[in-house]
Amino acid sequence: METIKIGIFGLRRGSTFIDSIKVCNGEIVAVCEKDEKLIAEVKNDLPKNTVFFTDFDSFIAHPMDCVLLANFFHEHTPYAIRCLEKGIHVLSECTASSTLAECVALARTARNSNAKYMLAENYPFM
Repeated sequence: METIKIGIFGLRRGSTFIDSIKVCNGEIVAVCEKDEKLIAEVKNDLPKNTVFFTDFDSFIAHPMDCVLLANFFHEHTPYAIRCLEKGIHVLSECTASSTLAECVALARTARNSNAKYMLAENYPFM
């Protein structure tokens, strides 16, 4: 089974997925997070070769198959669109949009991309 190279955008929620990614044959290759305290808290739980970014454009320029969007929910859509346009698969860990217009833009981008988009809305079940 091929290992999936995953980037995590947002550690406040994204860090809760680290163990699940590991047991599902995922390799966390990059993290984008501005809060250095959060990075320090999870650094030992991640592979030594994980690269850390504070800038999203630099983050998605790093080689990876998929991005787990775990930033603020109302900000998922523009980041998902940028990933899909680059051919990077996207998993939004919660509601991706706060407006119908954003939903339409995301759906259109996903339809025209070679990458897959997945919504993993899980908040009501926590």
